[in-house]
Amino acid sequence: MKSFSSTIRSLHRDLGYFVIGLTLIYALSGIVLSGRGLGWLEQDFKSQAVVEQNISKEQFNKMFIKTVLDGKVSEVFPEDSYDSVKEHLRLKLVKNENGILHFKAWRKLNVKYEENTGNLDVSYRGYPMAIEIFIKAHKANHEGAWFYLAIIYSVILSFLAISSFWMVKGKNGFRKRGVYLMLAGFAVVACFLFLG
Repeated sequence: MKSFSSTIRSLHRDLGYFVIGLTLIYALSGIVLSGRGLGWLEQDFKSQAVVEQNISKEQFNKMFIKTVLDGKVSEVFPEDSYDSVKEHLRLKLVKNENGILHFKAWRKLNVKYEENTGNLDVSYRGYPMAIEIFIKAHKANHEGAWFYLAIIYSVILSFLAISSFWMVKGKNGFRKRGVYLMLAGFAVVACFLFLG
């Protein structure tokens, strides 16, 4: 029969292998999110459309959402983001120059509307879809399926941290070298909390 420490080591090994893919997703998307102010990996997306002329600035937000939902600016808003657009998009008029209205919204979205012609120029700076998917997963809220996977992943990470106490015996084990390394890790976190 396996000893307790042997069982813990086996579980640590197997769960470590199991979460390699998920760990890489969270690590890489975390790096991108941490550097989001620097614009790492962002791209410019542009789209044009023709809409109704002389729309009042008060009605423009509703019209723009309808234009998005009709798929006329799909280069900027992929179909799987339509619900988010419908719920969260709030365009703000920032400039009106001779009948050309400039609107701005969240996430570096700029919309230019020519009242007389109905021409619409949409530009957005953001991540390519392949990266955006992982960022959405990283920032999952309780309404999405990723939330439950994130909870399971957090429990597994907690187990991996605690089970490391039993991984190595002797002078390189937790009771000798491991305690000092753990305290050093806590000290680094405390320093960054202080500096943060």
